[in-house]
Amino acid sequence: MKRILFIGALLSSGSYGTLAVAQDSQDSKKLPPVTVTADGQPKNVQQNGKKNTRGRTARRSRQAAPQNQQPAQQQQQQQQPVGVLAPQNQILSTAPRPAGASSVTPQGIAILGGPAQTSFYQALTMTPSVLVESPDPYGLSPTRNINIRGKGDFHLSKNIEGLPLMGIVGGTDLYDLENIRRIDIYRGAVPSDQSLGLSNASGVINQLILGPQDKAGVTGRQAFGSDSFYKTFVRVDTGLLPETGTKAFMSLSNIGADKWKGAGDNERQNVTLGINQAIGERITVDVNAVYNKFDGNAYRGLSYAQTQDIRHNYMFDYNTVLTGNPATDVNYYKYNRTTAEDFAVLAKVDYNFAPGQHLLFKPYFWNNNGYNYSAAGNQVQIWRQQNQNIGNVFEYTGKFATGTDVVAGYWWQSVQPPPPPTDQRRFTVNAGNLVFANWQSLAKIDDFSVNSPYFQVSQQFGATFVTAGVRYMILGAPHMQYFNTAGIPDGTYDQALATNPALYPDANVQARDYTAWLPNIAVRQDLNSVLSANVSYGRRFGRPDWGPQASNYISNRTTFLGKGYTLQTLVDKVRPEIADQFDASLRYSNNGLTIVPGVFYAKHQNKQVKIVDPTIGPNIAYYQGTGSSTEYGAELEASYALTGRLAVFGTGTWVSETFDSDTPTLSGGATLATKGKQIPNAPQVMVKGGVTYQWDGLSISPIVRYIGPRYGDAANTQRVPGYTVADFTASYDLGRHLGIESVKASFSVLNIFDRRYVSQISPNDTDLSAGANYYAGAPRTVVGSLSIRF
Repeated sequence: MKRILFIGALLSSGSYGTLAVAQDSQDSKKLPPVTVTADGQPKNVQQNGKKNTRGRTARRSRQAAPQNQQPAQQQQQQQQPVGVLAPQNQILSTAPRPAGASSVTPQGIAILGGPAQTSFYQALTMTPSVLVESPDPYGLSPTRNINIRGKGDFHLSKNIEGLPLMGIVGGTDLYDLENIRRIDIYRGAVPSDQSLGLSNASGVINQLILGPQDKAGVTGRQAFGSDSFYKTFVRVDTGLLPETGTKAFMSLSNIGADKWKGAGDNERQNVTLGINQAIGERITVDVNAVYNKFDGNAYRGLSYAQTQDIRHNYMFDYNTVLTGNPATDVNYYKYNRTTAEDFAVLAKVDYNFAPGQHLLFKPYFWNNNGYNYSAAGNQVQIWRQQNQNIGNVFEYTGKFATGTDVVAGYWWQSVQPPPPPTDQRRFTVNAGNLVFANWQSLAKIDDFSVNSPYFQVSQQFGATFVTAGVRYMILGAPHMQYFNTAGIPDGTYDQALATNPALYPDANVQARDYTAWLPNIAVRQDLNSVLSANVSYGRRFGRPDWGPQASNYISNRTTFLGKGYTLQTLVDKVRPEIADQFDASLRYSNNGLTIVPGVFYAKHQNKQVKIVDPTIGPNIAYYQGTGSSTEYGAELEASYALTGRLAVFGTGTWVSETFDSDTPTLSGGATLATKGKQIPNAPQVMVKGGVTYQWDGLSISPIVRYIGPRYGDAANTQRVPGYTVADFTASYDLGRHLGIESVKASFSVLNIFDRRYVSQISPNDTDLSAGANYYAGAPRTVVGSLSIRF
């Protein structure tokens, strides 16, 4: 309680600066899906003191808006900042937006994204109703989660430029945050054209790329910190080449850090390329490509019993030496790691066939090639994760003189598994070496497919703005067939199939389509020049997860068959989760003060939950799609610019998400007593705030976060205490003293007071088996960096 009072006092005394200050326009009357101040438009191109006679100047002014923005919305996104603070002071945009949506600005990304600037999860730490969890202070480790209003990231759509580029499993963050200009997060209703993804029942996060710049330049950053952390980042922009109408950029980065406990490290290398090309008067082509390589050792979770004495178990991790005991050596750190090599490319062809009228073609491709090593009982399991996405979006956007905006499109995507896993192998440890034991699973799984038409229309009616739309989701689930792996020798996936293994007749799942209509509507009413009201409704979709069902069945096949259950039986028990989300908010903005209080309510049906069923056998687990929950709560965003140098900011959340009923077993018999219980890993209270002070090139930003108590199990018996963490960032720009655009020295301290707490609970809202892992939060971490731009 003292911690809550302390943060409350901090906020009430004027603490709200960095998170979201004063980039709103009181004259703006429209409510686009996410309205923020656009990046500056390029200046006219000059040739020998004259405008480009080939018309490229006009073409650039029209087409070179922030890369990959929807053309029909560009005028809405040209709002100029008003208020006390300059744009570089804001962290979260406070411009008008639908209820339940927020945006993180480039300045916010630079501070909240952390020293490594790789995890877009970390950049969202200060948004309402969002809990970012990871044992890694740098955000490099794939061990992480983001919880939004009580739901974890399993059903989260993680998009880049509005495209569901990233895979379901495998891979890590594709883009350095230095190359991201804004991050949008939708916690409530989502406009149809922004909602693409196999799952968005938890919400949507969309990263917008900082595309090629009109001005040629070089940006570099070198950082060093605790636990041998380093990051080297370099980006080169060609600037606009007037003779060809081309601009491009290329960046390279190299990052590494030791784990702060145990042994092992995390390393990442990244190459990114972006090209913008004008073709004639009406066509613009954007192409972005990225290569990312990751190799890292995992952090080991604690049991609930260990969290009860976290001071003594804080450094518990995977073994650093081999003991000669195979059952112990499976927990050797080198046998618990992840590798991933990713390549992705996305493009946009924009044909401006008439004023305000655009046809867009947006193809994309993502490929992951990696392996996951993990302890599994007394063996080490190797899971090959080689999968890819290929898809495209065809879209029409129109802006009419009547004030009507229309978006109509069609999304198609093919997803190559996993999930579910096509092949997993088990090994024993003998004299420090991995010795092949058996194939845990071997399957042929067809590709997933998505076909999804959508439509969105927006209209201004005086002081009222309405946007509404619908998307029809067709998720094509694949045909799956599993093989008897007895006697198959070690080798590749293709070599194993070449042995012509026998099929399991009971492990054959037929292909089928899952469909859903996903409507949305949002209304904004301007009550006067400083006050507006917003309401919204949206339906969201969460794909069934066949992966754990298949793995659990294959591991316990004989037991399930003995009870008369086949894999088809288990798969039929999971279905798409449907979330109906309602939001309402007020927005007051005047004289540097912005306050946005809001409330929300949601019903989640067909919620997929994992249970342990003793009626089938000891420790037999599987998923049921029979859960339902009710979610409601309140959010608050506030910012106040006390002076042109000092501002304060904060967000607050109170949320309840509880199960509507007890959860039955597969047979419909014994139930798990979940009715009225809070969803696992869902804190009811979160309060976050900070201060920003800027003067003569100096910037100081302390931030405090309080996360309330959570439960690690559905029965609410494993209570995890709340915690308070404070971070501090300071920087000084020497550029003007050296005659260079920017030379900035920065210093950051994370977890200033070295608090010991549980950061992540995993799995979370989908697991009712009381078998969660608890990950300790990182200790005090100190980082210094030097960046230059010229």
